[in-house]
Amino acid sequence: MQKNDRYEALGVDVHKKGISSFRCIIDELFPGSFCPVIKHPLDPSRGIILHEDGAGSKPIVSYLYYKETGDPKYFCGLAKDVVAMNVDDVVCVGATPLAISDYIALNPFKLRKEELLGALAEGFSEVLQELRRVGSELCFCGGETAELPDIIRTFDISCTVYAEVPLKYVITGSQITPGDTIVGVRSGGKYSMENKENSGIMCNGITLARHTLLSGDYPKKYPEILCPEVNGYSGRFRLNSYLDELGMTVGEALISPTRIYMPLILEILRRAEVKAIIHNTGGGLTKCLRVGRGVKYIKDKLPEPDPIFLLIQREGKIGWKEMYQVFNMGVGIELVVDKENLERVIEICEKFRADAQLIGRCERSSERNTLFIKSKMGTFSYVC
Repeated sequence: MQKNDRYEALGVDVHKKGISSFRCIIDELFPGSFCPVIKHPLDPSRGIILHEDGAGSKPIVSYLYYKETGDPKYFCGLAKDVVAMNVDDVVCVGATPLAISDYIALNPFKLRKEELLGALAEGFSEVLQELRRVGSELCFCGGETAELPDIIRTFDISCTVYAEVPLKYVITGSQITPGDTIVGVRSGGKYSMENKENSGIMCNGITLARHTLLSGDYPKKYPEILCPEVNGYSGRFRLNSYLDELGMTVGEALISPTRIYMPLILEILRRAEVKAIIHNTGGGLTKCLRVGRGVKYIKDKLPEPDPIFLLIQREGKIGWKEMYQVFNMGVGIELVVDKENLERVIEICEKFRADAQLIGRCERSSERNTLFIKSKMGTFSYVC
């Protein structure tokens, strides 16, 4: 097994092979934008986005907490995760999220439906109230709950968000030019909308993280958390293992809620010109490869990765090239701006107590987008 194959060995394909079968049937207006924008059927001046995302395998960590403590409160944070994963994707094209619905599938033989739904409803209520306090009109439209014991081992949750954007304001990435700068906004620390420190891991790479860090005692006790074909849970920690380097327990680091950047991004869009926005979810710091055409992204001023990523790499002996491809490595969202807008964007981030800095620049590439990462961990290149 090559050191860059760890994620794939756990059943996860970071390259998402096969999705091109769907891209060719999407009526998107701006190929190369972060997410597809479709023409509004009733208003040709506007675009619509219907976007869906989930919390990855983070529900398994919440499930372990629930089984170990009997307390369903550990499900609450997943509501913020799925809201963040959706609204922050659509704001990357300049859209305003208007409505959201959820999908919850569960195995009723493994957990009580009433407890799960009660905790998630509380979580959705809290996050929507938080967003309304900062001016969002996002409304919750209900959703679907499915009891699927023959399909689902524990439970899963995802959301669909509906958003709109005037076509003249869509951020497509097509305006990126050589010399443009890349601003990185941190995913860890304590943001203005958070009441405690965040590990920064968000929702991606959780499969690799939990199998690397958590003890093999867990699947012995709860076999439903491990696919029989996977050789996983090789770690030496329990959920309540407190590590000074993290400033929290391993379990707390894994379930830290995904940061919601939407209010910050919408404020930046009101006050600065932005050419591209990248939400570093699936694909980690290589997510930028999908945005724009003929762009060479150079990230040579990246901040020190948050402690959770250093821990995962060390414990799993995972190659750094794979780490940058799986995890956000402490940079949750990126903005491509020209040099004239660089300081203004960083100043706005500071008002939200969001650490932001210049992390790189853009140059011209061949027909395919490329990425060059240079850090003290090594130098790595990636191609779209």
